[in-house]
Amino acid sequence: MRDRNAMELRPDMTIGERLRVTRRSINGLTQELLAERSGVNVDTIRKLEQNQRQSARISTINSLARALDLDTTALLLGIVSEEGGKNPEITAIRRALVPATDFIPSAETDTEDAPPDVSALRRSVSDAWTTYHEGDMATLGTVLPQLLAEARTAVREHTNGTALRARGVLVKTMQLSAHVLARSGMEDLALLSLDRAQHVARKSNDPLLPAMIANSVSWIFMRTGRLEDSEHVALATADGIEPKLRTSSRDEIAVYGGLLLSGMSAAARNRRFDTARDLLSVARAAAQRSGEDSSNRWTSVFGPTAVAMQAVAVESAAGEWGTALRLAQRIPLTGKVPDSWKAWFLLDVAYAQAQTYRDSDSVETLRTLRGIAPAWLKRSGLSGVVIRELLARPRRPRGVVALADFAGVAH
Repeated sequence: MRDRNAMELRPDMTIGERLRVTRRSINGLTQELLAERSGVNVDTIRKLEQNQRQSARISTINSLARALDLDTTALLLGIVSEEGGKNPEITAIRRALVPATDFIPSAETDTEDAPPDVSALRRSVSDAWTTYHEGDMATLGTVLPQLLAEARTAVREHTNGTALRARGVLVKTMQLSAHVLARSGMEDLALLSLDRAQHVARKSNDPLLPAMIANSVSWIFMRTGRLEDSEHVALATADGIEPKLRTSSRDEIAVYGGLLLSGMSAAARNRRFDTARDLLSVARAAAQRSGEDSSNRWTSVFGPTAVAMQAVAVESAAGEWGTALRLAQRIPLTGKVPDSWKAWFLLDVAYAQAQTYRDSDSVETLRTLRGIAPAWLKRSGLSGVVIRELLARPRRPRGVVALADFAGVAH
């Protein structure tokens, strides 16, 4: 098989993107030659690589993988990162999500004299979400298994209204675990976690929890190239909870708005820019009603700043670099949006600057990102793309080598 380390076949790529990367890594292999080798119609290959088709029959993927001397699963699902495959903390999260006791009739579990305090546990889970937005996955790998165990115990041992609140805590812990697993390339297991979380959410006393889980499902579908499914899940759920803006709570507007932003992102990645901009207008109206960005770690990130940042992402996806940069100039990096959102926004800006050959500005934006969210600079695939592009310039901009060293980009 081909050396996987020579290629970057990420799970968040579409099948077509992984196909294009692999084919181009083989000198002289055109789409026509690949079609001849694989027996797959060249038009199918072309549509996959151009993302006009988001999927293909397994038999087609098998034929292409054999012709490329590549594992079928690598082409179909991407390559799980070493962090996800060997990290013991990630393994602990997997075990905590699907404990052996779930499959043992009348299994006895060790408990302390008093069940976990649900309010204290809720605060701990909220703190863990803050840790996630800071990009500290190592800490989460240690903390989450214990939080999952405590939340399960709380659901089992409490009764009445406290048990309902405990279910909400368990849902948010499982949701966070799904996000960490997805970031480690384990989207299938993340979806399993969300499926289980959705069953618990429907038995809780929080009508917003199922919608928040649907938003995470939409995000994972988008990461794995299921763009139409991502948009449909987000917008169908948003339609089901559409609030009355004059009387709804800020949390209700935040969850609704978060779903709009997810649907908008999926539409933009699917090159449905008119749809994305229409959704942006609706999201702006909701954000104006909310008044400020939500600081509630229990719901969704939403508000005027979050919407403005997503507007930049839409224009960047459309290749409207000048528009993206003009919009970005109006957005402050202060406020209540979490560091992860600031990181994604700054990466969009740095990428747009690199595409317009504002190389010094791009380096400065990446330096700002390093100061705000250094973990995300190291983790993000887009940061590597921007840095490699700047390194390839005939005259490298000052400071890019230091950024490459920090982010672990070879040069």
